Amino acid sequence: MREAILKPINSFSIQENLIKDSSINSNIEFLLNEIKIVNSSINEVGISIYKIAKSLYEIKKLIKNNYWVKFTDSGVFNLSGRICRDLTSAHEKWLCKTKIPEHILAEVSPRTLAKIGNVDLKIRNNIIKILMEGNTISEAKLNEIISPKKDLQFNFNHHIKKAIEISNSLTNAEKIKQFKTIMVINIKQKEEIINLKNTISELKSTKNIT
Repeated sequence: MREAILKPINSFSIQENLIKDSSINSNIEFLLNEIKIVNSSINEVGISIYKIAKSLYEIKKLIKNNYWVKFTDSGVFNLSGRICRDLTSAHEKWLCKTKIPEHILAEVSPRTLAKIGNVDLKIRNNIIKILMEGNTISEAKLNEIISPKKDLQFNFNHHIKKAIEISNSLTNAEKIKQFKTIMVINIKQKEEIINLKNTISELKSTKNIT
């Protein structure tokens, strides 16, 4: 059985002055005790997630092939089939080998836990390190780590400069040879622009946008 990782009150990042200023009465001890209860309960949620994931994995091993989805969707568990399968997958692929702080595990969604197990091992280890250091991670943040957003802005000056450099490097014969190709591309691009304008116009008309 996993033991809760109980954190001292100082690690709650709550300053004594803040507690005193925030409290509407002088019963600071009661307030501190309630804070401890909240954090202890959160740890228990994390422990429960570990236990549920492990038990689901053990159950899956006893279910016939191709019946797992039907079994988890049947309502036999007090969780949705999707959550059951996500927790099972997470346990099977990585959670069983890792001791994530319980209070952190309580904040990570089952979907995110499952997706962590499907990423490249190097990326997964980096994500586990983030969790082990006491930082939570959302599915949106995970997606950002897995597939960083690319800069889709068109750098006009950069491409103009590059085109000039290429042009200057060509001989007159090469320039003449490529002129026909450039003209064809130019015509096709004009056609694409016209089609895009027509599409935008149709969408505006449909949505009554002036």
